[in-house]
Amino acid sequence: MIYKNSFSILSNRFSLVYKTLFYVLVIALIIVALGAAMLLPTLNSLVTELSELHLFRTLGTYIKSILNGDVESTDFEDIQNLFSQIGQAFTANSSKLILSGVFLILLYFIGMFLISMCYYSVSDVVDSYMNSGSNFPFMANYVHNFKTSAKFALLYTVINIPLQIVFVLIVIGFAILFSMVNYLLAIFVVALLCFCIYAINKSMFSLWIPAMAVKNMSCVEALKYNFKALKHNFTSTFGAYFVYGILMAMLLASSLLITFGVGTLILMAGSIVFVRIMNMVSYYHINGLKYYKADNVVIDNSRKFSPSVYTADEADVTEHYHIPATPVDDNAKEGKEQTGEKAEEKETKEEDSASERE
Repeated sequence: MIYKNSFSILSNRFSLVYKTLFYVLVIALIIVALGAAMLLPTLNSLVTELSELHLFRTLGTYIKSILNGDVESTDFEDIQNLFSQIGQAFTANSSKLILSGVFLILLYFIGMFLISMCYYSVSDVVDSYMNSGSNFPFMANYVHNFKTSAKFALLYTVINIPLQIVFVLIVIGFAILFSMVNYLLAIFVVALLCFCIYAINKSMFSLWIPAMAVKNMSCVEALKYNFKALKHNFTSTFGAYFVYGILMAMLLASSLLITFGVGTLILMAGSIVFVRIMNMVSYYHINGLKYYKADNVVIDNSRKFSPSVYTADEADVTEHYHIPATPVDDNAKEGKEQTGEKAEEKETKEEDSASERE
C-alpha cells in the first residue's frame, strides 16, 4: 500500500524530480569548486612529486613484462624502489595529508548539510498535494522555509555523520571478520548488512519532517515525536525501506551500465523525492489522516468498515483537509424539497383515511 500510493503521488508530482535533480547538480558544482580551492593548493607538492616518479608508466611496463613472461629481478627491484619513493613522498607531506583529510570531512559535512536543505521543502510540497491537491512551487517553498530547512539540515547532519561513522566501522569489522572464513560469505554478509543499515538509517528519522510539515512542530519537538511514534511502527517501516533499498540498488546498478551514469543521476534525485513521499504517506497512515494519492482520488484511513478509496467529490471531510465536496445544484435541491412536501401530504392523507375507517 505504501509503495503503491507513494508511486502514485510521485507520478502526479514528477516535476519535483527534475527540480531536485537541478538542485543536486548545483550543490555538486559548489562542492567540487570548494574541494578544488581547498585540496589543490594543499596537495600540489605531493602531486608534483608523484608525477616525477612516472608511476603509471612504470607500473604499466611491469604489468606488460609479466604478461609477456619477460620478468627479471631488476624489474621487481624497480617496483620496490618505486613504492619506497611513494612512501617517502607521503611521509614528507604527512601534515598536508592530515590537513587534506580535515578538508574532506568538512566538505562532506557541507555537502550533507546542503543536500538535506531540500528535504523539508520537498516534503512540504508533497504535503500540500496530499492535503489539498495543490501544486505548490518548489523554489518558492524553499525560499519561504529557508530558516526551517536550515535548522533541520544542521541538526540532521550533526546527528547523522557520527551515526554513519559508526555504521562504516561496523561494516568494516564484519568484512574483516567474515573474510577470514570465506570471501564469498563476507561479500554476502556485508551486502546484507549494508541494506539493513540503510533501512535502519531511513526508518530512524522517517517521521521527523512530516511532523514538522503537517503539525508545524519545531525541529526538536518533531524529532521527539518521531522516536515516540516509531516505537510501535519501526518493524513495518524498517521492512519497507529494506525492500526499497534492495530495489533501488538494482536500479542504480542497471542504469549505471545501460545509461553510463546519466540515468543514475535522475534515479538518485528520484530517490530523494520518493523517500520523502514514503515518509509522508507513512505519517498519514499512522495518524489515520485523509490524503490525495492522485488528482480527485482520496485515501481515507479513518474508514474501517467502508471503502477507503473514493473520489474527492464523494468525500465528507472537515475544512482542515480542503477536499472539495460535491457541488449541489439549486434545481435539484428544490426538487428534493418538493418531493419531501409531497411525501408529507401523502402521509397526512393516509392518516385521515385511516381515522375515517375507524
